[in-house]
Amino acid sequence: MTTQAIFLDMDGTILNENNRVSDYTNEIIQEVRESGVKVFIATGRAYDEISTLVPESFEVDGILSSNGAVGYIQGKEIFKHQLPMHTVYKLIDLAEQHQIYYELFPYYKNRIALKRDKDLLISEISSDDRGDVEDNEWQSRQESLREKMNWVDEIPEDAYSKFYFFKRNKSEIKKWEAVVKPLVEEMNISTSHSTECNLEVMPEGVNKATAIEATLKYLDIQEDVKTYAIGDSDNDRQMLEHVDHPIVMKNAADHIKALGKEVTSKTNVENGVAEYLKERFLVHSNI
Repeated sequence: MTTQAIFLDMDGTILNENNRVSDYTNEIIQEVRESGVKVFIATGRAYDEISTLVPESFEVDGILSSNGAVGYIQGKEIFKHQLPMHTVYKLIDLAEQHQIYYELFPYYKNRIALKRDKDLLISEISSDDRGDVEDNEWQSRQESLREKMNWVDEIPEDAYSKFYFFKRNKSEIKKWEAVVKPLVEEMNISTSHSTECNLEVMPEGVNKATAIEATLKYLDIQEDVKTYAIGDSDNDRQMLEHVDHPIVMKNAADHIKALGKEVTSKTNVENGVAEYLKERFLVHSNI
């Protein structure tokens, strides 16, 4: 019997306007799992912060975090990739030179930034002018600096899953991307966007699609599985192109909607994922 597996993005997808999974979405996810469908999270978020965004009873069959850099099944780490330290140091130097907001993500710890850059990071989110930033990303940056940042004198040698770079104006992040892109091969990195105002940097060859492939291989179900994915942004592109049945959120940009076989009838704010899952897997489970 063919296994059905669905991979869900978080921001702009299962997270609402408060960057939380609603109780209703959680209830539907659990019902879908009880029907026999495997449900996975595939997110740019760090693994450690996911528990703060979901109801206490939230459960899934696996979590692929940091844009595919690390994967977990029942809390067990099944694969992990990390940025080379020479890349970490070089990107910090470049970010300082170009006055770019950054967050560096170590595994199983708070994200970090240098104490000497604290004023730079705070100034980026202190203005009343949000530029091109969407509400949920602005809220996430506020939470990050208030609750999730470890300020250090020097960047320690460690295992780092990704960098998150941010500017209020999308024109500025495009300029930063133009600095980073020519160095991709030299620094052994992959890049992606989850909004127009950020650039995320992961280890080379890492994305949500590679994480899905590794997960299916670990579960030994690559051959007899029908895969679905729901996403809304550029860092979902490889995932949407990889699965059998890509679904895109109503709130996504048109160029992302073009990647989907379906578009949800409702947005993330309207529990669009829950409504889609209910219709496909619960009401019309014979589809």
